[in-house]
Amino acid sequence: MIVQCVSTKPSRHGFSNGDCMDAEQIKQAGQQSDDGAQKPYAQPRYQTIERALEQRLMSGEYPAGSLMPTEIDLAAEFKTSRFTVRAALRGLTERGFIERRQGIGTRVITARPKARFTQSIESLEELFQIARETWFVTHARMPAHLSAEEAVRVGGREGEEWLLVTGVRWTRPGVQPICFIQSYVPMRYASALEDINEHNEPFFSLLEPHAEGPIDQVEQEVRAMPMLPEAARSLGQPSSSWALQVLRRYSTVGGVLIASFNWHPADQLTYTMRIRRDWRADHDD
Repeated sequence: MIVQCVSTKPSRHGFSNGDCMDAEQIKQAGQQSDDGAQKPYAQPRYQTIERALEQRLMSGEYPAGSLMPTEIDLAAEFKTSRFTVRAALRGLTERGFIERRQGIGTRVITARPKARFTQSIESLEELFQIARETWFVTHARMPAHLSAEEAVRVGGREGEEWLLVTGVRWTRPGVQPICFIQSYVPMRYASALEDINEHNEPFFSLLEPHAEGPIDQVEQEVRAMPMLPEAARSLGQPSSSWALQVLRRYSTVGGVLIASFNWHPADQLTYTMRIRRDWRADHDD
């Protein structure tokens, strides 16, 4: 994983916002069956556990500064796997309730956190899991010809036609928007995303079966930039606000499969990296 942090001016994309859904519409979409009848939203198990733990935090059962029960204890209490408990705790971490430290445990930060989103990624599998545990709402799907700057950043050629998909990723339908996304896909894969509105699968899982091979590399760039106007409107942010723009290029042996610009409100994203020292290199003769 490559992380570059620079400051720059935003390019002018001029993309149309398309049809947007507000929070209430998103909630209704999750509660409506194919024939238009209302149905209860099928909440994943980890979200049910996350909500239960959130109530305990807000009630003071787990006070600020204290350590929460271990994953093993919570898994036994809720009669589920540690993987499911870990997903629930990740949600509380991303929302600012708790922090997790290896060798220490899960410490309570506050019962009333400010809105924020934390990413701690150490492998492709963890990056893929974040996409699976959140909810993407598509705003628009359209062809786009790459400018010179876009071609360099996306990994294409100037003037080349790619498919552009825009939308907002949510923690869960109608709860909290995480970021505004612009995803560029080589036009030869466009047919794989024709029914994207009918799926909540991550883009890569829809595209990968049509690629020359599995995704084996993700290059990432993080930039501090003025918020894109379309992103500000979609996230309910002031037009003068700043963003952390996270660009990820997912590649296979055949080249770039998808390049996604993720626009996060600058005060709502914490990005964590763990860098380990290679002791073998230090002791090489």
